[in-house]
Amino acid sequence: MISATIFKSLNIKNYRLFFFGQIISVMGTWLQMTALPWLVYSLTKSAVLLGLVAFLSQIFILIISPFAGSFADKYDRKKLLFITQSALMIQAGLLSYLTLTNHIALWHILVISTFLGIVNAFDMTIRQSFIIDLVPKENLMNAIGLNSLIFNMGRLVGPAIAAVIIAKFGEGYCFLFNAISYIAVFIALAHIIPIKHLIEKQVETFKEKFFASWNFIKNDNKISAMLILLAINGIVTVFPMVLMPVFVKEVYAMDANGLGLFMSSIGCGALFATITVAGKQSTENIGSWICYSSAVLGAVVILFASIANVYTSCFFLAIAGYCMVVGMSLTNTYMQIHAPAKYRGTIIGFFITAFLGFTPIGSLFGGNLAYAFGPQITTALGGILTLAATLWLRNKLKS
Repeated sequence: MISATIFKSLNIKNYRLFFFGQIISVMGTWLQMTALPWLVYSLTKSAVLLGLVAFLSQIFILIISPFAGSFADKYDRKKLLFITQSALMIQAGLLSYLTLTNHIALWHILVISTFLGIVNAFDMTIRQSFIIDLVPKENLMNAIGLNSLIFNMGRLVGPAIAAVIIAKFGEGYCFLFNAISYIAVFIALAHIIPIKHLIEKQVETFKEKFFASWNFIKNDNKISAMLILLAINGIVTVFPMVLMPVFVKEVYAMDANGLGLFMSSIGCGALFATITVAGKQSTENIGSWICYSSAVLGAVVILFASIANVYTSCFFLAIAGYCMVVGMSLTNTYMQIHAPAKYRGTIIGFFITAFLGFTPIGSLFGGNLAYAFGPQITTALGGILTLAATLWLRNKLKS
């Protein structure tokens, strides 16, 4: 048995199955997330189109996630995950086929990215609200921290592996591995027996649940401040992410290995952040943690944009990765603990909207700004906005 506090949720069979199934799948996801922008930029040499692809793959999260949360509250989350994960497997398989047969065109990528965005809006919300079905409530903070660990282990290792695969075999094999990786999720889900929670009979319509959840968030000053800050950071901190191929090729004159190095640096910092959150024993001072991590995030994004040295940039990106994950994970934890059980899925839908729903706006905005002013000025402006937002919301966060 695993006795260390940081991994205590892995002592629970349901969560252990979920954890190891997701590790394999998320690794494949990061291979695709690294290879797809590289493929787009190789085909088009356009920062604007990089932003457009990122926009299409995430804009539906902004629109759909709260409604997807209502589905998560009303229907069997395990069955819903089988459906969404199957759809994700299909899009990865199609992308792989088109790339490996040299039939891939920009319009294929735009259509597949749109489909991916719609499915992810449901899948991410359902997966986040599914965690409460896997562990007792007292394990929730630890389980959410470990869930972030899954994502960030993929962020750390995936881009480095993707860089090697792209250099030796091409982007298509990254997409192929992603498609195959979903098999691990299906095996895990088949063996999970969710915890049955006592939840009031669902008599409200989707519209009523939506507005009840919205009013809960609006009337809680700390949660609303957390979500506003998460949304603003989602818009501006995506600049260095979506523009990374431009930084690699134009600023640092590096190849795909440079992309893997920079993306893995973010993952390294994020990995340490998940360990921090998973080891945290209480929700005390969560608002202060979120406030300070956001301030440091804005500062290091500005420094990354200002200093064109590979090793220094990797260091700043690692700190940025740490701060992003601390803010996201603690906001998620606080909301799941304080959300009424019958609205939890819908409320988590609002969290997903704030966390990822505004990033496509940042992607599109960042791509066009980079076209006009270059990637470095664009990224620095994002960091300044993050600092301003943190200063504006600091009193509500610390209340």
